[in-house]
Amino acid sequence: MAIPRYFGAKVKRLEDPRFLLGRAQYVDDIKMPNMACVAFVRSTYAHAKIKAIDASKALKLPGVVKVLTGEEASKKCKPLEVEIDLSKFPGKYKSATFPPIAVGKVAFVGDIVAAVVARNRYQAEDAAELVEVDYEPLPIVLDAEEAMKKGAPLVHEEWGDNIMVSSAFSSGDVDKAFAEADVTVKGRFQMSRHCAAPMEPRVVLGFHDPAFDSTTVWSSTQMPHMVRTKIAESLSYPENKLRVVSPDVGGGFGMKAHVFVEELIIAMLTLELGKPVKWTEDRRENLYGSYHAQDELCYGELAVKKDGTIIGLKAKFIGDVGAYTSYPWTPAFEPIQAALQCPGPYKYLKNVSFESLAVATNKTTSSVYRGVGAPAGQYTMEHLLDMAAAKLGMDPAELRRRNLWRSEDFPIVSSTGLKYDSATPLESFEKALGIVHYQEFRKEQEEARKQGRYLGIGISCLLEPTGFGPEYWHAIGVDSVSGYESAQVRVDPAGGVTISVGTHSHGQGHNTVYAQIVADELGCEMNDVTFIQGDTSATPYGWGAWASRSAVAGGGALLTATKIVREKMFRIAADKLEVSPQDLEFNDGNIQVKGVPGKGISRRELARAAVYNAKVPANEEPGLEGTFYYKTPNPVSNATHIALVESDPVTGMVKLLKYAVVEDCGKMINPMIVEGQIAGGVAQGIGAVMLENLSYDESGQILTTSLMDYLMPGAADIPPFEFGHLETYCPISVGGIKGMGEGGAIASPVAVANAISDSLASFGWKPLTKLPASPEIVHALRGVDGKAA
Repeated sequence: MAIPRYFGAKVKRLEDPRFLLGRAQYVDDIKMPNMACVAFVRSTYAHAKIKAIDASKALKLPGVVKVLTGEEASKKCKPLEVEIDLSKFPGKYKSATFPPIAVGKVAFVGDIVAAVVARNRYQAEDAAELVEVDYEPLPIVLDAEEAMKKGAPLVHEEWGDNIMVSSAFSSGDVDKAFAEADVTVKGRFQMSRHCAAPMEPRVVLGFHDPAFDSTTVWSSTQMPHMVRTKIAESLSYPENKLRVVSPDVGGGFGMKAHVFVEELIIAMLTLELGKPVKWTEDRRENLYGSYHAQDELCYGELAVKKDGTIIGLKAKFIGDVGAYTSYPWTPAFEPIQAALQCPGPYKYLKNVSFESLAVATNKTTSSVYRGVGAPAGQYTMEHLLDMAAAKLGMDPAELRRRNLWRSEDFPIVSSTGLKYDSATPLESFEKALGIVHYQEFRKEQEEARKQGRYLGIGISCLLEPTGFGPEYWHAIGVDSVSGYESAQVRVDPAGGVTISVGTHSHGQGHNTVYAQIVADELGCEMNDVTFIQGDTSATPYGWGAWASRSAVAGGGALLTATKIVREKMFRIAADKLEVSPQDLEFNDGNIQVKGVPGKGISRRELARAAVYNAKVPANEEPGLEGTFYYKTPNPVSNATHIALVESDPVTGMVKLLKYAVVEDCGKMINPMIVEGQIAGGVAQGIGAVMLENLSYDESGQILTTSLMDYLMPGAADIPPFEFGHLETYCPISVGGIKGMGEGGAIASPVAVANAISDSLASFGWKPLTKLPASPEIVHALRGVDGKAA
């Protein structure tokens, strides 16, 4: 075992200097000779038949190359569709084909009806405005509960209803639990519809090279290999002649972990026109044309004994998933994941029943976003707990303390069947309470109320499944994704190391953490490691970055591949030094015999012998390379989040005072990056609970099409953070590593919501049942008379 020098250290990120100096390269930075640009004609109707399209005026404009419509595109490109093995899927599922360009009808405002190609974007935009589309409006449905009613307008007539997915689950004796409960509480909780809104919108560039009869597509994607496979399948194009490159990506948050119809269209156009073709999404398109998320309606009911023991839970999650099926996840994952993770880290909760529904409406398709349904489940469970505590007259911290699992309880199987390998829920909880000085805050809160100031504290305890490898997907009949991961490690004749990985970093710091892993194992410095990602021609097939998996899956694959190289280096060195490999160690860049400082060989000398001169033992091949494909397990992280707020019951304004997190994500590779991930996730969670909401009018027109309408948190909206860490070695992953990339966004909305309700509890404790918590909603929590108890 290598002695860690970098693993676990707060090392500054290697990638940051080039970003700070403006030397990053995004897809839109790439300029090519004779490049054409695309603008899309998008539907202005939420639901309508397309009677005719007239592009004659557009084609007469100077610079216009082509106008591609759905009828033509459908002959060249298959639609996106996710098929599931229903014999394994835990429920009922209907697939909706998503044509690259609408054929016959449109199903939401923003549906693409034509692609205009011109010499530059200005000409393409002007021409797009001249394309005339004759629509015949159809009845629309915009509310998921209304869409489930008999006689509702159908988004997909062939279904017979609007229910895309229905799934139900129960364990234990739920009816008995509620009959024996001393206290029951129930509520209806509504999450707001979101867009990930990354700093860099989506960009796609295609180029066909006739000299090599090959095609390259550059895309701002989190999953380049999957995009390559799906483009090849959809266009019936040889995959070995297709290269997908995802260079620097300015944020993804799950939204870019899809195959989009725009990627298919650009590939189709560059193949037909034989010239480079680019599309750059503007912010308006991003807000109504990119996938949305988190439009979840949650019904929950909790059964509790008078001593605080949680004994029963019933919940129903209804996801408004918009018009089509996203690839590869399907919108089903939002409501199903909400149900699976809803019970949280509470050990006595054995009697549960859930129903999950994904319902089609005439809105933009909704799919995965940081947390994938878990924020809705977390919001439901943790807010019900505070409701129960208020009804019992018990402190909400004490209620949780009496129910949380301890580290010695693991491994366990949750009431929804999830396997949890190891965690420290109670220990993290107690440490977080200590950070915020919980009892002292309660005293301060009482004093502040006497002065007319309303302070509140909110707690959210989280279990975060991570990794999501092949076992997870195969078990539920999903073949559109598998989730193993890959890494290659190569040492050159001078001793330098090049790593190429299947994961993709779009802000997470993979270059740094992977270099930390490799440098420790191979006795080199971090700057000796060259990092390659995002190019399907230069990296092994992998599944990108999503589901808090990169450290677990990518780190596990890389650590194993590096050990393969390390072991070979020791075997070759042992032969030269006439000792056993077990007698060797790295020391200051050299491989030396343990306890004999003068006897060794430098890493550079050994690399030249093995890679350049082929001076290796007879039973060894020349070269120093290692490759590993890792069937990723599903380890679980845990955390406790605590928010402190001050609310004004008259204006409804809320100020976040402080935010504390104690996280246990197994062995931390770089604590600084862990804390950065937590902070970023919490910032997004604050947006969810306080600001962000995509809204529609009664005709299906989206009203939030700029960042003046769709409000996102800024630096002034984020409170000071305090972090605490526990490290529980994961028994099922390579290196004891767990993921943690989404926990900040999952746990924070309800921590803040609980704090807001707690701040106004002297007016009578009331749940915060709808997000975002606008001033009007917060003002209403003080009740009709507005008098504190």
